[in-house]
Amino acid sequence: MKRMLAGLAIALCVLIAVLVLRTLQFVPPERGEHAPLAAVEWSSERLAEGLAAAIRIPTISYADPEAVDQQTFDDFHRFLQQRFPRVFTQLAARRFGNTLMLHWPGQRAQAKPVMLIAHQDVVPVIPGTEADWRHPPFGGTRADGYIWGRGALDDKASLMGILEATERLLGEGFVPPRDIYLGFGADEEVGGEGAKAMANWLAERGVSLAFLLDEGGAIAKGMLPGVDAPLALIGPAEKGFLSLEFSAAGSGGHSSMPPPQTAAGIVAAAVARLEANPLPATLDYTVDFMRYLGDAIPFYQRLMFANTWLFGPVLEQQMAKQPAVNAGLRTTTAVTMLQGSVQDNVLPIKASAVVNFRILPGDSVESVIEAVTAIVDDPRVSIRPYGGFGSNPSKVASPESAGFRVLAELVSQIAPGAIVAPRLVIAATDARHFEAVAENSYRFVGFEIGPEEMAGIHGTNERVSESSYVQAVNIYYHLLRRAGEL
Repeated sequence: MKRMLAGLAIALCVLIAVLVLRTLQFVPPERGEHAPLAAVEWSSERLAEGLAAAIRIPTISYADPEAVDQQTFDDFHRFLQQRFPRVFTQLAARRFGNTLMLHWPGQRAQAKPVMLIAHQDVVPVIPGTEADWRHPPFGGTRADGYIWGRGALDDKASLMGILEATERLLGEGFVPPRDIYLGFGADEEVGGEGAKAMANWLAERGVSLAFLLDEGGAIAKGMLPGVDAPLALIGPAEKGFLSLEFSAAGSGGHSSMPPPQTAAGIVAAAVARLEANPLPATLDYTVDFMRYLGDAIPFYQRLMFANTWLFGPVLEQQMAKQPAVNAGLRTTTAVTMLQGSVQDNVLPIKASAVVNFRILPGDSVESVIEAVTAIVDDPRVSIRPYGGFGSNPSKVASPESAGFRVLAELVSQIAPGAIVAPRLVIAATDARHFEAVAENSYRFVGFEIGPEEMAGIHGTNERVSESSYVQAVNIYYHLLRRAGEL
């Protein structure tokens, strides 16, 4: 018995030593010393007024091209040309419909170019919610230190910030060491045909981008419980997108004589099985993210994430309870649309449900369809793609690349106190359309987003703080200056 107890004690000590050692090694990479940045003064008044003016032009995109107000895009293009005269006289511009692409020639034609992209279009304001806005959704109001309106965050702050930085650099006589492309899609919110056109144009000419930057990540404040420091989340990848329609046929008739299960009941049972059986989780992307947080998270959390071989099941179970965290663990399942009979006393001839999946890297459109077909396991249910739009997850760019390193370095200097970390982007961006021509694509904008700002994206009271918008412009400025290092 004593030997057994001694053996157990030794085994426990070894286990504890292994856990602690792995935890001590669970640290963010060392970045070394940063070269000091040249001080640049910006007129916050002028920058804020420029973004406010851009918001006042309602460049709304719709899935039906006929519903798009062409005049608003024409007005927006005229506004950009007036606001940024050097950009539109010194750089070669190309249009793909309402999408704009600008080419800034560099000193070394043989060096691979870099590209910064954003989008002009915004989503509509939900009818009937206009009165819920603290300021008119297309008023471009400046109040309480914020710029308010649709597009303030998604994505005119990014577009205007890129152009403000470029205009200033051109005024300073700066010539980039390599070619730079700037791309501004006009339909990102409805699929990104403009981005596809730009990417195809580059591919046809054999252009391979060393670095591409789009929206997606931001400087998040108060978004992770227990972490007080702002988190500068740079997205090295984004999830894929797929919507499937699940439908079943019925015989119709009067509801007073129902069959054992109606078409609506068949579909309801199918979606219930989908919700009860979420697709498998993986901690891979979350572990990478948590490693970058270092001492900002408690020791016990670092211990658990450093030793997922032991604590993985517990972590998955706890993290899956938080929707925002769960979205980074798995391909998510969201039942979004249901349709049955046209009247309460009429049996449905057809019933359907639409389920949206955001696909984690490692899964694919094909694997998701295969998995959900097995979960539903009902030959009466027809499964087919919905909406004519779907995409696989992007490839994952390395957080060890030169581009990530430079961007992380600049963010650390311009937003001191922010913790830079790679974080999977759970929404879709135009960056995914450049997979074939970009070696490394990242998703980040340099303004701050808290819970209120997050709620405003595609929602009510969208806003961006004036101070963080100036910060974002400064990041774009220094990033462009260092284009030769990306």
